[in-house]
Amino acid sequence: MVEGGVVGIDPTISAAQNAMIQQNSAALREALNRFFSSALNREDVDIRIEVGGGWEMAAYSFVMQSNNDFLYVDLDRPPELRQDWFNQVLHDGQQFPSSKAEYVFFWIQEMEAWFLKQPECIVKWAQHKKISIKGNAIIQNDNLIKDKDIEHLIQKPSDVMDVIFKKYLISDKIGKNGKPRKMTYGKLRHAPGLIQYLEPQRMLLQDKELAAFVSKVMT
Repeated sequence: MVEGGVVGIDPTISAAQNAMIQQNSAALREALNRFFSSALNREDVDIRIEVGGGWEMAAYSFVMQSNNDFLYVDLDRPPELRQDWFNQVLHDGQQFPSSKAEYVFFWIQEMEAWFLKQPECIVKWAQHKKISIKGNAIIQNDNLIKDKDIEHLIQKPSDVMDVIFKKYLISDKIGKNGKPRKMTYGKLRHAPGLIQYLEPQRMLLQDKELAAFVSKVMT
């Protein structure tokens, strides 16, 4: 069970918008399925991803359902405050069983940290989408991420991604003013495509939480 995607239909938006959101949710699930399967690199382990919406809904579903073996969510805080996530769940009225806590793993501080640890995935995704990079800039040299401990960034990784999109990417779509539209980052719109260009085996060396997850699955 992972945080992200959308569960159910939103009656406040059009059928076309709902269809697009559902399509993006399915794409996120499939991309994460491929990523985790590649990270495990085991033919005898079958990974099946279920998107759980927001973290509270995902946590609740994980606790209430017995068919999900692991939960993967945004920590939304530095790694030293990992336990605070469980305290927050309790504070919000959900009783999180201690027996299940060891099967909870985190994107620290958000899923977007993976993209910032391997910023070349942004370039590869942009090239595939025929989105230009302004002035052939080298994104990994941006002072927001170069030589930075991504898990301890002051800004949220999703906000950093938005800055990078606006600063470096030139949309292939033209607005009413005749100029390329401003690029803004959206998790459901962009994460599925970006995940495809991550290198899972290298991420295992960059991300202790992912390495711990894989180790737990193997035991």
